[in-house]
Amino acid sequence: MKRTSGYSKGAVTELPSVWAGSSRKRGLRILPDKGGYFVHVTSRCCGQDFLFGDREKRMFRKMFRSWMSFSGMVEVTHCLMSNHFHLLLWVPPPQELELGELLSRLKKVWPDQRVQEWQEAYERAPESRKKAMIQTQQERMGNLPEFMRVLKQGFSRWYNHHHNRSGALWDGRYRSVVVDTNPLALLSVSAYIDLNPLRAGMVKDPVHYPWCGYGAACAGDGEARNGLDGLIRLSRGIAPRCFLQLRRKALKAEGVTWREVAGVLEEEEGMRAAPDSWKEVQSAYRIWLLEKGKAVDASTAAVQAPYRCRKGFSPEQVIAEFERMGHVPLQHLLRARVKGFSRCVALGGQEFLEELFYSHRSCFADSRSKVAKPFASNACGLQVLRQIN
Repeated sequence: MKRTSGYSKGAVTELPSVWAGSSRKRGLRILPDKGGYFVHVTSRCCGQDFLFGDREKRMFRKMFRSWMSFSGMVEVTHCLMSNHFHLLLWVPPPQELELGELLSRLKKVWPDQRVQEWQEAYERAPESRKKAMIQTQQERMGNLPEFMRVLKQGFSRWYNHHHNRSGALWDGRYRSVVVDTNPLALLSVSAYIDLNPLRAGMVKDPVHYPWCGYGAACAGDGEARNGLDGLIRLSRGIAPRCFLQLRRKALKAEGVTWREVAGVLEEEEGMRAAPDSWKEVQSAYRIWLLEKGKAVDASTAAVQAPYRCRKGFSPEQVIAEFERMGHVPLQHLLRARVKGFSRCVALGGQEFLEELFYSHRSCFADSRSKVAKPFASNACGLQVLRQIN
């Protein structure tokens, strides 16, 4: 039976939001409080020291997935590096749970004895107290600040215990970027996350890095595959410009007249409504990674500012991959500055960002005239909302 993702575009409704930060010095954080939302979170080790090996990454992934199951969140993709991590998550809207479902979720993060003690206390409590006990646990679910608190604190205790260490493990609070449901925004952030090991020069292809969502999915990780499957399902229906150009050339080479090309492309677009297998999902997402992961050498960086020299796939490799998998649809690529995905407070379309900005107008300087700023070399219309006044 095909497994489906736990998030959907239609689940995101209104966007009135809540202030989830504490002070301007600690950084601005805005989180929608109605309907579900996507968010990119990242955090670094103290001093940016390289503290995490395979054992630590394995434990961290186990912990964040356990707390995701408790909270009802869904993983889109992730990347665990030696001194920091990235998570792209779907945070569900508030929900009410029956006692049985609540106990099932508690078992994912609590020892059996603690769950049993909680259940016994619940059974002895009066009705008013029972409602309060359930409400207390439900308020922790779908709650990003609470999720990050227990995850980082829990992993810090485990790490310090197993390394005979004391003191803070993380370099301050985590960063969060709310991401629009626009497929271009979601795929761009997801690709940025999965390309981290390639950009760092750790691997020549993210498929060989097991601690990113794409590498884990290719290795058979079910959670990672479900996340990318849901991402591709949300994004189907828009073919990238580079793909369409190659496809038009291929159709003309096959003898299709220019009058018929548009009809053929439209028919193929309709056939891409839902992937039938992981192989199809992988192909679609891989093409996105290949184009987004192009290397930038010194000559290119000098001409196409503000790009810097970056490790990645060669242009010849990208074209070769396109020619081998040109039949697979994918989203048009957004080239953006790397810091745009973790140094802003929200990313998406103009309407989405204006809604967040004006609902939190007091968080920004009165003299601020522009709500958002477009990405460099962005032909897709996506923008970022930054804290800079």
